[in-house]
Amino acid sequence: MPLIKVIIVDDHPMIREGLTYMLGSCPDIEIVDDCDNAEEAYRMSWQKRPDIILMDIKMEGKNGIEAARQILKDMPAIKIIFLTVFEDVEFIRQSLAAGGSGYVLKHVSKDKLIETIQRVYHGERVFDPTVFNHIVEGYIKMSSTPEEPGEVAGVEQAVGLTPREQEILCHLMKGMTNKEISAASHLAIDTVKTHLRNIFRKMGVKSRSQAITEGMKYLKIVSK
Repeated sequence: MPLIKVIIVDDHPMIREGLTYMLGSCPDIEIVDDCDNAEEAYRMSWQKRPDIILMDIKMEGKNGIEAARQILKDMPAIKIIFLTVFEDVEFIRQSLAAGGSGYVLKHVSKDKLIETIQRVYHGERVFDPTVFNHIVEGYIKMSSTPEEPGEVAGVEQAVGLTPREQEILCHLMKGMTNKEISAASHLAIDTVKTHLRNIFRKMGVKSRSQAITEGMKYLKIVSK
């Protein structure tokens, strides 16, 4: 596996140093640079062409979301993971609208952060389950009826997903792996894979990342 080139953008030196030290032990990841502001992040991205940027949100001057929007406009191949302390629905919505591929809280473990970087590198979108659960469950409650608990009406109406497929989609949107979905839904992994193939077909997508993106549009998490 090729090295995953990473730039760290955070206005706290200790966090940058800690992340550099933490990720430095992973043989698949190379920290190519770090900085503390949006302008420097853009310059470094242009020069170093990283695969992944770990981006803080709150910084002096332009915030991380504005920085991501500018970087991805000119360098769309780069993938950005927001690494933040904010469990804020609006920040998540804005990060997705800016093209972010991940949203992770700073208390994430080393192993989970490395896994997130690797999954995003391979084309997935990954969001902290704690944060995303609040969003998805909130929309489920808003769209559920006593006769049909747990349905996501917007998705059902748009693409004809069954209640079980809606459940699987919600798990997928929380960043769960097939194994985690299997455990949460009490289904065999092969059954989960079958549901995912049906979901992809009905939604007209070819990957987990595309399914997550389209699902969030139906749930109105991303404004159009």
